[in-house]
Amino acid sequence: IAVTVLAACLLVARRGAALRASSLVTRPLLRTTPPSAAVTRPDSAPVGSQPVVVSRRRQPDVVVLRAASTEETTEESPPPLTEAQADAKRATLEFTPTKYFFGRVAVYLGPQYKPLSEVVEPSFKDDTSAVSAVVLEPPFGMIIEESARFPGRVEVAEVTPGSNADVAGVKVGDVLRGTTAMALDVRRASEEDAAFSVGLSEGRKQRAYLSCDRQPFERIMEALQSNAAANGGPGEAALVFERQVK
Repeated sequence: IAVTVLAACLLVARRGAALRASSLVTRPLLRTTPPSAAVTRPDSAPVGSQPVVVSRRRQPDVVVLRAASTEETTEESPPPLTEAQADAKRATLEFTPTKYFFGRVAVYLGPQYKPLSEVVEPSFKDDTSAVSAVVLEPPFGMIIEESARFPGRVEVAEVTPGSNADVAGVKVGDVLRGTTAMALDVRRASEEDAAFSVGLSEGRKQRAYLSCDRQPFERIMEALQSNAAANGGPGEAALVFERQVK
């Protein structure tokens, strides 16, 4: 009897060990189910990589960075010039002799505005002169004075070699007929003084074209100096000159 009981106990023990061993084998198989389910997700990462939730958190950051980069590029890039603006923004003077005096000239006012079309009367007789506009950065490097030949007008008395005026082709004897300028209240000035033909808003100041004919010399100097960036100007000025060409 004792031998039978002992044999039965050994059989039960062997069966329990077999069951425990089988359970140990099946548990790892059950743990492989969640990764295989994750692979079936359309936006999931490969098995063993970080969960998809991490990539979803990164996606908004990428979108924000691209949007900021686009805005910065738009703000820093100047608008392209139109054909009329490019033609008016000349770096050198170009006087074209014609049979009859042609006093119409395009004045550059910046990339935001349409160029002005100004008409001047001739200073010289017998249709021997021509007009041209040029855009210069201050300091200009020239000296102007009240003209002894043409009362009420100013002309160039001296040009510094290598200066902006010299590079642009300004010469002694050229008559300065007009200039762009900055003013605080150009609209009121244009109503009170016909010399100001137009005023355009630029911050608190206004950009305008000032005819230099019959203007006080001090006023012309102030207008020229107002174009400097240090004085709140655009850092450039459009100047209209007249020259005898024949």
